[in-house]
Amino acid sequence: MAHEDYKEMLAAQVLNALEAPEMRDLEAHLQSCAECRSQLSDLEATAAGLAFASMETIPLEPSLQLRGRILEAVRADVTAAGTAIKEAKDGQQPQSSNVVPLKQPRTWSSAQTWRAIAAGVVVVGLGATLFVGKQNREARQELARLTTQVRDAHRQLIQQREAIEIVTAPGARMTELAGTKVMPEAHAMLAYDKNGRAILMAKGLPPAPAGKAYQLWFIAGGKPMPGKVFTTDASGAGALKDQVPPEARNAAVFAITLEPENGVLSPTGEMYLSSAS
Repeated sequence: MAHEDYKEMLAAQVLNALEAPEMRDLEAHLQSCAECRSQLSDLEATAAGLAFASMETIPLEPSLQLRGRILEAVRADVTAAGTAIKEAKDGQQPQSSNVVPLKQPRTWSSAQTWRAIAAGVVVVGLGATLFVGKQNREARQELARLTTQVRDAHRQLIQQREAIEIVTAPGARMTELAGTKVMPEAHAMLAYDKNGRAILMAKGLPPAPAGKAYQLWFIAGGKPMPGKVFTTDASGAGALKDQVPPEARNAAVFAITLEPENGVLSPTGEMYLSSAS
């Protein structure tokens, strides 16, 4: 099984939606895969946080196409099962050549009738189970997509709360970073409190090339001090939590450059954003 298949199984694991063989396979994979263990931990933390969220949430549902196929299959099985039960009760031989005719079809007791109805329900249940089993991968992908959306929304909410907390703290400062000629439409806002706790929220930055990331710089007295690196999503938005050095909290220029993904001690790449000097 490919690594991507195991990643798709993580969301189902959090919701206890995996079958026993799949769960055993995933547990064996998690023992040797730190990436999947970390992602599973994040999903479990998100699920726990959402459990305490407001009850006024939008229910997550499968796609209309998937739901339609499931309902169509169930209705077909119900119709077939109901026809078989009626024919058996009326003493008629079922239409399917695979059904063995009853030796004494004249009358059925109430118990026999209910047993036949129960059998029909079992047939419907088995048919629906088999159908859903065939669609298991598609449903799992849909679940993973929705879980990712919820996780992203939850992360953005946390970032917004942290930004509000920093901005409203006594002695807090806010600095705007404007796009340079490399990316003039980009912009960012850096907020930090008197203790140097900072949060950066940027927009309009293109996704960094493979092996690259954006790095924040604190420039005081003409000396650039390295901050942390971050990446952006498909919309060009990115966020970063960092600690402003003491010497850069009063008079400093903040800048963002494109650097190797692990960051560097001195800027080497082009500058995408900068605050006023």
